[in-house]
Amino acid sequence: MKNWVIQYVYATEKNEQGVSILEVQAETLEEAKEIAVQKAAAEEYIFNVYPQSDEQFLGTVKHQASMLVGKGETAESEE
Repeated sequence: MKNWVIQYVYATEKNEQGVSILEVQAETLEEAKEIAVQKAAAEEYIFNVYPQSDEQFLGTVKHQASMLVGKGETAESEE
């Protein structure tokens, strides 16, 4: 299993830009994308999927803070 980071960008109900970051485990990029579609943050969205890396920093602090206060999300693959 590999760890993947999914970043969603979507319009909120207030017509503002929403951003959501999700960590998932999947064997392949295609499986990670399927999970991304299932766990979408909104009805209409765009998303990017990246393999998790120690070199990533964009959004990491915000995501870790969200996890600490219970607002972040980590998804497990359903096998």
